[in-house]
Amino acid sequence: MTEDEKQALRDSFAGKPVSQMTSEERTVFDADFQYGFGGKPAQKNTASKDNSPKKPPASNISVHQLFGFFQKK
Repeated sequence: MTEDEKQALRDSFAGKPVSQMTSEERTVFDADFQYGFGGKPAQKNTASKDNSPKKPPASNISVHQLFGFFQKK
């Protein structure tokens, strides 16, 4: 199949759902848009474990003191 024939098929399936494509259109479509399932991921996973010590959540009293709800006598 020549490049001109492929371009004519591309023009004919533009905007058409895959279910309505002819077998020739589907062949060109599949060749143009390879899905690549099962290949390598596009990005490396760069997440790392955070080994920093965890702070306990603030108690209600310290939160209230922070906002000035409790006054010292």
